[in-house]
Amino acid sequence: MNTHTLRHKDDHALAARAESSEYLAGILAAAELDVVGQPAKLPELLFPDLGPDAVRRVWDTAFVVGYRLRKLAEHPRWDDAALRRLKTELAGAGYGAMAQLTERRPP
Repeated sequence: MNTHTLRHKDDHALAARAESSEYLAGILAAAELDVVGQPAKLPELLFPDLGPDAVRRVWDTAFVVGYRLRKLAEHPRWDDAALRRLKTELAGAGYGAMAQLTERRPP
């Protein structure tokens, strides 16, 4: 598979993940915790094929993204110029589906 095909596949997977509902996200989190029994084991459940150092890097980044997401959801400030810049950067990097998501605003 070439880099363009992989990026396209990753782009759509990330876009689909971003579109999932809050309700389903809550159920998924509860189910994952139920399966592993304790929060410290969640990273290994999500990324069983990665080494422990890689899992920790991914998990730490995801934690920061989740925290930022919550802050943005609680106090949304939609800067149209910043969103246009983000859209351009995502599209330029080959993440077209993610770029299209920047046009969405909460109801």
